[in-house]
Amino acid sequence: MQDITPPPDRITRPTQATTTDPRPRRRRWSMFAVALLAAATFTVVPSGSPASAAPPFHSGSGITVHQVFDHGRVVNVRISTAAVSTSALNTRGFHDVSILLPTDYDPNLDYPVLYLFHGRGGGNGDWIINTDIEQLTANRNLIVVMPQAGRAGWGANWVNGSGGAQQWDHFHLDQLIGWVDQNLSTIRHKYGRAIAGFSMGGFVAIRHAAMRPHLFAFAGGFSGGYDLEDLRMRAVVTGSLPLEGLPMDGPFGAPWDGSWNANNPWHRAASFRDIHTVLYAGKNWSDPLAGTLERESHAMSWQFFQRIRAAGANRAWFLEYNTPSCGHHYGCAREALARELGPMMDVLWGP
Repeated sequence: MQDITPPPDRITRPTQATTTDPRPRRRRWSMFAVALLAAATFTVVPSGSPASAAPPFHSGSGITVHQVFDHGRVVNVRISTAAVSTSALNTRGFHDVSILLPTDYDPNLDYPVLYLFHGRGGGNGDWIINTDIEQLTANRNLIVVMPQAGRAGWGANWVNGSGGAQQWDHFHLDQLIGWVDQNLSTIRHKYGRAIAGFSMGGFVAIRHAAMRPHLFAFAGGFSGGYDLEDLRMRAVVTGSLPLEGLPMDGPFGAPWDGSWNANNPWHRAASFRDIHTVLYAGKNWSDPLAGTLERESHAMSWQFFQRIRAAGANRAWFLEYNTPSCGHHYGCAREALARELGPMMDVLWGP
């Protein structure tokens, strides 16, 4: 166990995000008819059918669309991709992407997109089931994309894919973003994208931002850890895999494999110089399991904050959840997201 520099009770930052980059208002007129989003009765629409209240979704960028499930603002799109086997997912039989549209989605406008990731053992619906994200974003001109990240995928292209394909970097960054841009009216620029997540999803978000800093203007990690060479983090990663029936060397290989280093955000601290970055953790450590996870997350988040600040990430902040009872659960991640939506929208370009 490494020595831990005691974190301060709170590292604060301005309410308004600051950036020297322009944020022009943009409007794009489409050549196709406007598909109005109706908050109506649940429908299941086969791919390619024109009779849908949801925007049409088509295959592309390595993703095949099979069905569209229209829940009003929430649209679940059933897909398949050679990059990810359904055996890697909590559903195990199908692969859905959940998309939360703005209240009055207009295909003639270009919207920023938040890519939001779930924790270990979960799936694409976790943020919808465990938080009030629909209410939180009701008055925001923001598309929220909630993809699968696997039962314990950890955002990497797996070294050991013997149990089925798990090419998460490829799926999330090479396929998903292009597919979303193809099917929805989005701002196709760094300043049109944010990325965030809870627990394992926090690591995935920070890892992806570190690997592709040109893709994201905002990154948020809620109750995550961000140094794969820290023994505490390695214990969390390798401990999560057998719990999900997955090989311990799956995502990063054996302990000496170079993939641990190659996927480590710690070694890409300079990537955050031009990304507005927020790291959250709580101080309720009373639960024997969740409390231990949150205590270690608190320490590792503080250490990563110090690391990226030292590398020149002047728009990075470490914060604690306001609620004293907050520990390692979605209610606390929801608090962080609610608090950060305003600064996030200040950073991102809008329609």
